[in-house]
Amino acid sequence: MNLQQMRILLAVIDKGSFAAAGTQVGRSHSAISLQMKGLETELDVVLFDRTVRPPVPTAKAHVLADHARRIVNLCDSARDAVSGQLVRGRLTVGAVPTVLSSFLPAALAELKAAHPDLSFDVRSGSSDALAADLAQGRLDVVVCTKPPRPIAGLDWHHIAHEPLAVIARKDAAGDARDLLRQQPFIWFNRKTWAGAAIEAQLKAQGITVQATMEIDSLDAIQCMVREGLGVAIVPVCRGHSGTWPGLRSVPFGDPPHVRDVGALTMRGGACDALIQTFLRAL
Repeated sequence: MNLQQMRILLAVIDKGSFAAAGTQVGRSHSAISLQMKGLETELDVVLFDRTVRPPVPTAKAHVLADHARRIVNLCDSARDAVSGQLVRGRLTVGAVPTVLSSFLPAALAELKAAHPDLSFDVRSGSSDALAADLAQGRLDVVVCTKPPRPIAGLDWHHIAHEPLAVIARKDAAGDARDLLRQQPFIWFNRKTWAGAAIEAQLKAQGITVQATMEIDSLDAIQCMVREGLGVAIVPVCRGHSGTWPGLRSVPFGDPPHVRDVGALTMRGGACDALIQTFLRAL
């Protein structure tokens, strides 16, 4: 095996066809096909199902691609280290919506200003989906809520504690427990790690809520609360003032319960220098 074959394999899988991969790496369709056939012969495995058009990567191709991606990244980072260009290249970042709408944009702008040769590919999604993409090598780093339990092969890097608050209409009376027990409740999607943590804290405190809605977007939740359709528990995202126009906010717990926000990285994944520079900016 050689690096050229690995890069071509990754291009085929990422782009979805031999022809598209050839366009990316500057080789003809036949050259791509020959390279992949040679790799199959050397390894004595079938990497592509050629009974369909275009050929489809097999499970073994995806397994090999996971290793190839790590090897290619390590080789690229070694070249950068020797040349002194430790913070040049492209970083593929996954982030949950609450991070995208709070502290991540400023961090990316600061990084771009300090390192003009550094570029980003940013993708949004839920914490669990992004963590799965990271484990499969499709992302370099994920900024999200702390997972409920450690994930094999991934490292956690703490960034911030974000306090949780109960939000209600400005004229709603009572403390946090009164608001939660007496008002209709709007869940922050419990399939997310943050939503599941909120549900666990309510159960731990013995608070039963009258749930009426379950919503993914914090902005949408705030709109619902502002219209008097219920109350909700939301994180006070890093960089946020903790106040919302037209709403009353009360700390959830004394001291307030928090959600931990940080970054997940894959062991042996993208260039350490890029990752460390990114984490320092966050």
